[in-house]
Amino acid sequence: MKLFPVLIILSFFIAACGGYNEGVIQKTEKGQLKFVGNVDQASVIVDDGKPFVLDKNDVVYEIKPGTHSVKVYKNNQLIVNRTIVIDNGVTMEIEIQ
Repeated sequence: MKLFPVLIILSFFIAACGGYNEGVIQKTEKGQLKFVGNVDQASVIVDDGKPFVLDKNDVVYEIKPGTHSVKVYKNNQLIVNRTIVIDNGVTMEIEIQ
């Protein structure tokens, strides 16, 4: 009998605090390609998308995890042609000569 008032007070306390919350925090799935070496005037095509020219200050490209085709051209000549697999949170370096 003495336990009954304690249980009532405890249940009001739990209800007032919002009870128990459960959830999952999931990070955004992203990987990165980092181009190193002689990146001057190199243009890159990822997965037959729109080509972009690399800049010395911006050599990191965000990409979704999975299998991707990467082609690097310099002076209209194909110098890198790779199929790569990117995992979540991984940075893969591609060297350009």
